[in-house]
Amino acid sequence: MEKRQIGLTVIIPTYNAADYLDRLLKIVVPWADEVIVCDSFSTDNTPEIAFSNNAMVFQHKYINSASQKNWIIPQASHPWVFIIDSDELPEPGLLKEIDAFLGNVPDDVQMAFMPRKNMIWGELPGKGVNYPDYQARLFHRNYGRYPDKEVHAQLEVPGRHIYLNNALIHDDFKTIHTWWLRNDRYFRYELKELLKQRKKWSFRLQYIKPVYVFLKVYFRNRMFLHGFKGLFVSFHWAVYYFFVGAYLYEYEHKNPADPY
Repeated sequence: MEKRQIGLTVIIPTYNAADYLDRLLKIVVPWADEVIVCDSFSTDNTPEIAFSNNAMVFQHKYINSASQKNWIIPQASHPWVFIIDSDELPEPGLLKEIDAFLGNVPDDVQMAFMPRKNMIWGELPGKGVNYPDYQARLFHRNYGRYPDKEVHAQLEVPGRHIYLNNALIHDDFKTIHTWWLRNDRYFRYELKELLKQRKKWSFRLQYIKPVYVFLKVYFRNRMFLHGFKGLFVSFHWAVYYFFVGAYLYEYEHKNPADPY
């Protein structure tokens, strides 16, 4: 593999990532100039797995994903940073494409988006759920920062960005049980963001948005081509946003005097 011309730090945010981390580190540690695991005080052996693979480990109290990443980015020793989650893997061609990009970065480009293929029950329906599901993960350390959002914050830079062709493989959906536990955590993050934005419960938020999301995923993203898996994924996103609305409804009825 051709050596890139610019130093690169890989950052991996983790919390109880022992089931995934080893396989990712075995790919990125030999390739990157530096690998940092930013751990939110895992209760499993995530830090030990990181140390055994010669990765650096920083531990920091988790507030939200955006603040955690903004805290760790300045710790990177190299000018370009690649953030990858512990339950993701790069396609083989992605590493080569990143090396080629960092060998000849245009002066005004500060970030690269990459597509992501989302697996379900260990398989890819077509090219994956919501493909291309572009993620902003490769960026110049001095410019890339996450906005102050509780959930689903997307990296921002003041300069120009480009799009890569090779993808991340996202393998986070193993069972309905683990999916529900994760979503219950995300519902609370979504509620905090709605309260921060002073959003009020509405018919549109509770009913229209979930239906719109279902139709968008099932028809526009062509999930109807993938049988029950496609139906499940589409229904999952409708349920997700229905519960986001329900959490806000519950909060307002439990706290009627809170003007937030």
